Amino acid sequence: MTNSNDAFQRAMKLAVVSGLRAAMGPALVAARQRRPERQNLAMAAMGELLIDKMPLVPSRASLPLLLPRAAAGYWVTKTILEEEGEPDPWAPAVGAAVAAGVATLAPMIRGTLRRVLGVPDVVLGVAEDYLAIRMGSEALGMTMDDVQHVAGETVREIREQVLPALQSVGAGSM
Repeated sequence: MTNSNDAFQRAMKLAVVSGLRAAMGPALVAARQRRPERQNLAMAAMGELLIDKMPLVPSRASLPLLLPRAAAGYWVTKTILEEEGEPDPWAPAVGAAVAAGVATLAPMIRGTLRRVLGVPDVVLGVAEDYLAIRMGSEALGMTMDDVQHVAGETVREIREQVLPALQSVGAGSM
């Protein structure tokens, strides 16, 4: 067991990750804890990585996209502190506020970097993805190989579910 300050710092790092990518914090926590929903959360996190790069996606700072990030920040904070035996009734609210704050500030920082440095938005988005994955995995003591393994399992699961359906559709059109 870690001391409460270490657990709180880890929880806040995961709240930051959840502010950057709403599904990433919960996906990493679920993967590390081997929760049954880990593959669904990993699928959501991978989808979010793609959607973030699409044009015309509303800002994560807009209320509809801010709420899931705040909820994710709340959940990862509560889950980590409970796991460490350090429950704190106020910490999840702080985690939600941190995630919402990051979700509000990150687009402004990204836009400034795009304008000042001339870096394409998609490159900044990929750098943000890497930062979120790296920060979250390190907060949980996971290696990048662990993260890659979870992603690979998820892709295999998707393939196993989707290919038979596609094959049946293809066979039906002949």
